[in-house]
Amino acid sequence: MTYSLDFGWLAGATGAIAHGAATTILLIAVTTLAGTLLSILGAAGRRNGPLLLKRAIGVYVEVIRNTPFLVQLFFIFFGLPSIGVRLDPVLAAMLAMTLN
Repeated sequence: MTYSLDFGWLAGATGAIAHGAATTILLIAVTTLAGTLLSILGAAGRRNGPLLLKRAIGVYVEVIRNTPFLVQLFFIFFGLPSIGVRLDPVLAAMLAMTLN
């Protein structure tokens, strides 16, 4: 029994693969920078802010860190449109990845 690998379909998909790779790199770059900024601000607020701010940041951390990322992504992508907030899929992914 012999098998042959046919990668002919790959030649026609290089544009889609390149677009997907560029989108992935954009997501990584933007969410890394935004997440780092958000975490620095959150840490500074939790350490030096007033009690109400410290508690609010603590609740945010507990909720975000204790829910699965996929649940957060589904809530942002499918839940927000049900209350009238429409987001582009890439923007929804950026928001979910930044908040996580």
